[in-house]
Amino acid sequence: MKAKRLFEEIKSSKVFYSLAGLIVLIIISAAIAPNFRTVDNLITIFRQASILLVLSAGLTAVLLTGGMDLSVGATAGFVGCICARMMKEGVPILAAFAIGILIGMIVGIVNGFLAGILPSFIATYGTNWVLGGLAIIVMQGAVIYDLPKNFTQIGVGHIGPVSNLIIIAAIVVVVIYILLQRTTYGRQVYAYGSNPVAAKYSAVPMKRIMVSSFMMCSMCAGLAGMLITARLNAADAAMGDSYGLQTVAAVVIGGTSMLGGEGGVVGTVIGSLILTIIVNVMNLKGISSFAQGMVVGIVIIAMVLFDTYTKRKQERSAV
Repeated sequence: MKAKRLFEEIKSSKVFYSLAGLIVLIIISAAIAPNFRTVDNLITIFRQASILLVLSAGLTAVLLTGGMDLSVGATAGFVGCICARMMKEGVPILAAFAIGILIGMIVGIVNGFLAGILPSFIATYGTNWVLGGLAIIVMQGAVIYDLPKNFTQIGVGHIGPVSNLIIIAAIVVVVIYILLQRTTYGRQVYAYGSNPVAAKYSAVPMKRIMVSSFMMCSMCAGLAGMLITARLNAADAAMGDSYGLQTVAAVVIGGTSMLGGEGGVVGTVIGSLILTIIVNVMNLKGISSFAQGMVVGIVIIAMVLFDTYTKRKQERSAV
């Protein structure tokens, strides 16, 4: 009976459907694209998913509160540009990293403050444009390249057979998983997203939870921006733009509700892999990048509709 009840609980979770979707996608991909099954391609998938996972792991905390951050791509691009400029001026790598994380934290505080006044998607959409403009000013229309070798090794190097990017992404995921699933803070985040009114009367520190979730998101975005720069050995004002939509898609595909209170980082890992595999297979089949964006958009719409449907079904069954 316990095993049956556990299976029913797993089956009722949207992560179950995301995992099932990942398995089906892998089978289909292996069938239609023979190159997909190669070891080199599988390693490429995990490496490409790493930066997306760092971004989407942070965004997961924001979505769990029922908020939205549309500035993650711009934050990544801005921080990457700032750090590249500093290293070109002779700033030590560790200092540049620390400053990049600090900038991400400040952006998160600003986003959290604005989200307390305006709807979060409007506030962060505005931040997105501000940071994009600042990145252009910092770069002055140029591209910075030929960065210090010790820095670029972070993005392209390996520890044994495992890419540095994969290791960093794994550390970020584990830290955020522990914060959200094994601490009082995590329970407060879920309470905030599930029922803000009840959470308020349960003495949940509403402002602190909201601001800290945006801080976590933007700090992850800042780290991702530096990883992108290290991997490319170059910095460009627009280098984070392509990650904005993908980050939201990865979290939503992984089963985290855009209405808040449901989901988690485990699902985000699955969502990031699903999205990366979709893009990877489309590249292997020579499908245009324009079509890739369309597919991502369709997947987001489908998952949001599924999320809304399941929420309403739960509400009806509760009544």
